[in-house]
Parts: sequence; structure tokens; C-alpha cells
Amino acid sequence: MLDDLLIVVYNLFFAPVFILLGHVAALFHPKVRAGIRGRYVSAGKIRDFMREFGDSHPELFLIHCASMGEFEHIKPLIAALKENQPKCRIVVMFFSPSGYENVRSHPGVDLFIYAPFDFWWPVRRLFQQLSPRALLISKHDVWPDQVWVAHRQRVPIFLINASLHAGSAQLRFPLRMLNRRLYRQFTRILAISPEDGERFRLLVNGEKVRVVGDTKYDQVFHRAQESRKMPVLPEAIYRNRPVFVAGSTWPEDESRLLPALEQVRKHIPDLLTIICPHEPTEDHLDSLEEALGRENVIRFSRIDASQPRPFILIDRVGILANLYSLAQVAYVGGSFKQNIHNVLEPAAYGIPILFGPVNQNSHEAQLLKSSGAAIEVRNSEDIAHGLLTLFTDEKLRTQKGQQAYQVARRNSGATQKIVTAIFQDLSIHPLKGVPHP
Repeated sequence: MLDDLLIVVYNLFFAPVFILLGHVAALFHPKVRAGIRGRYVSAGKIRDFMREFGDSHPELFLIHCASMGEFEHIKPLIAALKENQPKCRIVVMFFSPSGYENVRSHPGVDLFIYAPFDFWWPVRRLFQQLSPRALLISKHDVWPDQVWVAHRQRVPIFLINASLHAGSAQLRFPLRMLNRRLYRQFTRILAISPEDGERFRLLVNGEKVRVVGDTKYDQVFHRAQESRKMPVLPEAIYRNRPVFVAGSTWPEDESRLLPALEQVRKHIPDLLTIICPHEPTEDHLDSLEEALGRENVIRFSRIDASQPRPFILIDRVGILANLYSLAQVAYVGGSFKQNIHNVLEPAAYGIPILFGPVNQNSHEAQLLKSSGAAIEVRNSEDIAHGLLTLFTDEKLRTQKGQQAYQVARRNSGATQKIVTAIFQDLSIHPLKGVPHP
């Protein structure tokens, strides 16, 4: 009875307000506008897809990702599903334009769409059209109507790479009351760590929770192997130079990094710094060029090996993992803002890592800190000291890099466990062994 009341209240009040605010925000924000427009376009893509494949997919897996980062992490899972069920169809839906707008195709994925507005009618329409065998939700982007509709239509729901950090608002009133009713609709919650598993057990029957690890560990090793085959910069630019890569940076990171780099370059004048902003908009890139001195910077799109500069500014998405392969030391951004970004990509190359104090959202960041592979910095002085120490002490740099690599390696293998759990719950017999990236 209470579940029905929550559904009614959500669809009468919260969902319409959220959708209305989204349409209003679209008038002022291009990113929001792209997401709103894309949802209407996706409705047509689904119709076309069903006309082509409507009666030919006994098994269709519907995968929900918030953004590009979550999609990157589940690529090994997509490969494993296709390896074991070659005739299945896979549809990936994104909440954010950062995912949908940056990927047009991927091996194993039959259709990319935007997730519908989280309102009863469009969500129900999606499930009626696709009739998925299962809904797989990545990490923590759980939407009420998506879960309620899937459950009502008897579609098994799996939360993969499930994480819930300590102190999360999801565990406090009033969200805790809602989440208890949402998560009990899940068939299985596949948590990334014992700690995350225990936190999910505060919300749901413990039998639904299984600790299997995180597929991002498998993916970073796969990316590391592939990136070594695809150099992104001319070797003449970085040969015989110390290289520092600052990845996924925000203005909050850069305001600490730039003064530190000014100090470091006094001691290491041939240092090559590659800065890869999380959102490489023209305004952001232009402000960085101004701050660094335009004569010191060259953009990736204009790279010229005959004109070496102290700074390379990355104005393209999707190549950060490749860039880490060139570095001796890395900094991971978001750690002076809201949430730290992917620390595993540099770890997979055996590189010591610096990041700021906002890292509690990342289980792997905690592992890297506790192992001694990462250095937490709180200001420009900490960054300068950390960089100078690591670049001038090769033994220490190698030691921390090896520790980072071991953290990443020890935690790989989640893909096989996740596919096994899904197939067991769906009573699907795997045709082949799960591939290791």
C-alpha cells in the first residue's frame, strides 16, 4: 500500500516538477538542451530498432549508465554478455549527454539511446517496446519509475558495480525510506566492496547483496594494453622529458595546480605538463591558455613536434587513458570539487598518483592511499612538494608506481563474477567462458 502511495506521489508531484525544470533549464544550458532534445529523438530510434529487430531477439539486455564514465567501466561486461549469448541484443541508455553525445557505436551494442524521462508513461512505453530480459543499472544511477515499471513488468533488475559511500544521503531520512522500497525490487545488488555491501544491507535483505568487485579494474587493464598500441602524441614531443599528466581537471583543481607547476618548473625546467580538462569547452580552454601564458601552451588539435611547449592542453575527449601511458606522475581531478574521477587509469600503468581531499566517493582512491601508492594534497604547496619529491626520487617514484599497479591488479576479475551471478539468476546457461579483457 505504501509503495503504491509513493508511486502516485512521485508521479503526481516530483517527476513532473523535475521534467518541467529540465525543460526550463534547457533554454539556458546547451548540455541540458541536448539531453532534452535527445530524449525525443531516442523515441524514434527505438521505433526504428523494433521495426528492424522486433521479433529476432529472444534475449535483450537493457543497460542504464549515467554518463560516459560508467559506460567505459561496463565495456568488459558487454563483451562477456555477447561472448556467452551471441544472439542477444544489447541496448544502452544514458542519462547524461556526456555519454550519449560521445559514443556512436561500440562492438556488441545494438542501440544507444537516452533514458526516457523518469515518468510512468514514457518508461512503461520503453519496456513494452523492448521487452528486455533484464535491466542492468550501473553503479548508483537509480531512478524510481525505471525500477517500479521494470518490477511491475517482471523484468529482473541488477545493480552492477554497486557503490554507496559512507555518509551518503541515500542512507538518511527521507531518502532511506524511499530507497528501502526501491532496492527491494532488485533481483541482485552486486557491490564493489565488502564495505559497500554492508551499507546496501542497511536498505535491503542481505541475501540480495553479493560482493563481486568492480568491472572498471578489468576495463583499465584492457585500455592500458590497447593504448600502448595507439600512441596519441609524436614521440619527439615527450622523448627524454619528465611528463606529468593532470587528468579530468576542473577549475577548482587548476587553481591549485597552476601555482604549484610554476614552482616545480623552476627546478625541473624541461617538465612537460599535459592538462586534460573534464569539460574542454572553448571558454575553459581559453582561460587556461591565458593563465599559463599563450606562448607556453599548444592545444592537442594543433600539436606540432617542431615547436615543443611546456604545456599541452587537451581539447578532445576520450584519450585520457592513452595520455596516462606517457606519464611518470599523474594527478586526478575532481578531488577539489565534488567527486574525484577515475584513479585506476593511471594506476594500471604503474604511475604514482596525486589527488585532492575530496576522494571519499572512490573506493579505489582509498585503497591507493592506504597502500601508499597515492599522495593526498590539500593545497598548491602540497602539490609542488609531491611533484618535486616524485620527479627527483626515482626509487620512490618506482615504488609508489608498483604499489598502484598491484592495487589495480589485485582487484580485477569482477566481470566474470557479475556475468555468472546474472546468468544464475536468469537461469541462462553460458555458451562460452567469460573473456578476460
